[in-house]
Amino acid sequence: MPLTLNEHYTASAACFIGGTLSVVTQLWLLFDFLPMLRVSKGLKSLHQHLTLANLFVVLFFFMGAISHFEQRWIFGDTMCKFYVFWCKFTPVASMTLLALCLYGEYQHALDPSLEKKNVSYTIPLCMAWAYGLLWGSLALTTSEYGQEPAGFTCTVIWYKVQSFTNYLTILGFGTPSLLAFYYSFNLWHKGFLIDNPMAQAAVGLMISMTAQFSAYAGCYMMVLAGHHLSLYAIAFPQIWTKSVGVVHPFIYSHVFASNSTNEKEE
Repeated sequence: MPLTLNEHYTASAACFIGGTLSVVTQLWLLFDFLPMLRVSKGLKSLHQHLTLANLFVVLFFFMGAISHFEQRWIFGDTMCKFYVFWCKFTPVASMTLLALCLYGEYQHALDPSLEKKNVSYTIPLCMAWAYGLLWGSLALTTSEYGQEPAGFTCTVIWYKVQSFTNYLTILGFGTPSLLAFYYSFNLWHKGFLIDNPMAQAAVGLMISMTAQFSAYAGCYMMVLAGHHLSLYAIAFPQIWTKSVGVVHPFIYSHVFASNSTNEKEE
């Protein structure tokens, strides 16, 4: 059943408001909050790259908002290709950088002396971005793409190319997610989260980002199981994904409080 006009406008408003707030919050974290933190250069670079990737995820929210408002994709075939590439490149890079960020927090918790050393994560960071670029490129070269069933944005036609979507789900998202969960569990299990606000923030981001991208996975799994989803249910993941970044400043809020306390004590 097609969406009503009010549902189109509601989805457009939700996408625009959530996307705008997410962009603003990620920019604030990237250029104001993170640079002033008193943590090692290596850890700071991990969190900055992760925030940049999260900014990229929501950067083109307006395309979804306008398409919902116009009730169709209006940006042409070239931008459709770009949108498909971008929407696979940025989430995979984001989840991979999250796993790398948690790995860095775990390594620093195991060896506190690393805090005073100039540990460089340049090569792992480049590999994480390259992994995202790989999946973005594969989305264009090995699969079909076009307007999604709801007709609002361009995406991989996942119900036609299930093999690619399975690989993307398992390798592109599943593997980084499992690594992120592994390091989060070890940080918690070994007591490294106590009095460690940056590690706490990283685990909070893991929970938030897992919820952020699980909407797409949930829709895909339900379709594979033979469930018929409404167009509104299919349109929901893009709105949810573009909006979840709003909570990231709240996740970092106790880091800000801890940093302020340390400055007052000094």
